[in-house]
Amino acid sequence: MGFLRKFGDDKIKRMTTGQNAELFGRLKADVLAGEVFPAVRMNELHFYYKGGRLYKFANGRFVRDPRYSIYSRGAEIADPYERAKAENANKFTNQKGGAAERRLLDGLYRHTYGAGQGSDVVVLDIEVNLNGRDVQKCDLLLFNTITRELMFAEGKVFSDRRVKCAEGRTPEVIGQVKSYTSSVAAQRGTIVEQYCRYTDIVNRLFGTEFKPPLSIAEPVKLLVYQTDVNAVRTIDIIENSLGRGNVMWTAGEPSLREIWEALR
Repeated sequence: MGFLRKFGDDKIKRMTTGQNAELFGRLKADVLAGEVFPAVRMNELHFYYKGGRLYKFANGRFVRDPRYSIYSRGAEIADPYERAKAENANKFTNQKGGAAERRLLDGLYRHTYGAGQGSDVVVLDIEVNLNGRDVQKCDLLLFNTITRELMFAEGKVFSDRRVKCAEGRTPEVIGQVKSYTSSVAAQRGTIVEQYCRYTDIVNRLFGTEFKPPLSIAEPVKLLVYQTDVNAVRTIDIIENSLGRGNVMWTAGEPSLREIWEALR
């Protein structure tokens, strides 16, 4: 089918009126508060919260993955929307109570819409399926609203076995990022064209004023959180393969502008 981003007027009307209007209103309020992140797909709109998909609008209705219900942890929350949010938050909190990979990335999303704006670099899309395999999705698509460049970035925590692996093995993340890079290069023109459509859709739905993108900053980048600076072997292997300027190692939580400047 190719790389497509589409959500027509008929679908916008069905999502924002009638029996869907109340839930959309609550989702939109959280989008504008920087709590929920919307992502346009092919004839669908997905809404993410705390690292996972909260709802999707498809085939004329809102749908939630029923598997998330096991993360209620006994909490008695009568309101279905607030219960859904609690389930998402529980699912993506690790056993030690800290922020897992998706929660760290979630902290970047709030700068795109509404009151959370304040950076000329925003997150335009997340969980982007570039190579046609749902098992691997690129975590972030950044957009520089001044230069109108797009930048894809994969996010990981350093302790992930796909990053820090046993001696003698090649970190799996290298192949993952290279696969995304090849996919972007093969679809470069289509991706830019589709995100021109994408920006128009989110402008209409959420009141942003994004201008259409013009180009992609290639190759795909790697952002590694909670870096162990003493693990020189892992850092060297990954940098030698992907290129020093294409990897950002951080022990903290950098801003979108800091990420852009480190990787551009």
